[in-house]
Amino acid sequence: MTDRNSADRHARRRRFFVVAALVAAGALIVAIAITTDVLRLGKPGETSASPEQLAAGRCQSEVLKRLVSASTAHLSDIRTETADLDVDGKDQFPLTLEEPLKGVDQSRITVLNVSGVVNAPTEVGTTLQDHFDCRAYFVDASLVHTLVLFEHEH
Repeated sequence: MTDRNSADRHARRRRFFVVAALVAAGALIVAIAITTDVLRLGKPGETSASPEQLAAGRCQSEVLKRLVSASTAHLSDIRTETADLDVDGKDQFPLTLEEPLKGVDQSRITVLNVSGVVNAPTEVGTTLQDHFDCRAYFVDASLVHTLVLFEHEH
């Protein structure tokens, strides 16, 4: 009889540890999902990033996409500022030719200008230091388009 009680106790203890391990693993997965923003706990469409952070992140990504060797490029002196919509200058083509800005009432558009310096290797092995400006266009507070402008051709 004592062998059977001992076996039952041992089986219950094993089940307890298995359940505890599963609960701990589940809690760890949820914690990782929350910290990496895979699992959003806010309303649909709600982000925790400010417009400045969204603009800077998207612009830096777009700048790197245009470089020959993005993995070894270095961005510095990043600044984000509110800018006026320049309908007769640098914003003319995105407003008149490119979706999703084409035909949008200009009063709904907000522009943030992200500027900085990129140091990137060229195709011939030298390093090019270049200034960039990136126009981040928001329609009704949603980031919808970016335009990257370099001083030199890439």
